[in-house]
Amino acid sequence: MTMKKKPRHKLSPANLEIMKIIWDKGELTITEVLKTINKKRTHPLRRTTVQVQMARLEEYRWLKRRKKGRTYYYSAIAGKQKTKRDILDDIKTRVFGGSRTELVRCLLEDVHINSEEIEELRELIQSHNKVKT
Repeated sequence: MTMKKKPRHKLSPANLEIMKIIWDKGELTITEVLKTINKKRTHPLRRTTVQVQMARLEEYRWLKRRKKGRTYYYSAIAGKQKTKRDILDDIKTRVFGGSRTELVRCLLEDVHINSEEIEELRELIQSHNKVKT
C-alpha cells in the first residue's frame, strides 16, 4: 500500500513572491532573495522576515536547501508551471465550479484585455485544436 503525499500548503502572496524569484534565478541564498525583493519595494523587508518565510517554504516542501561552508542555498522543489496549473485549477474549482468556460469567459469579459491579447488567445486555441486532432 502506497502512502499519498500530504498536499503542500497554499502559497501566500509573500511566499509566491519568493518562489517566483527562485524559479527565475535558480538556487539562491537568503541574502540574494532579500536583495531581489527589496529592489522593487519602497519599504524594504528585513532579513529575518525573509528568513522566516523561506524556513516555512522549506517546511511546507516548496523549497529545499543545501549547505556549502556556512551558507545555505535554497532551490525550488515544485516546478513553476505545475504550481501555476495547481493554483489555476484551485481557482477554477472554488470560484467557477470547475468550469473552464466560465473561467475563460471571466477573463475575456475583463475590460482591460486588448485586441493583441485576444488574437494571441485565438492562436493558442487554434494550435491546441491542431494538437488534439
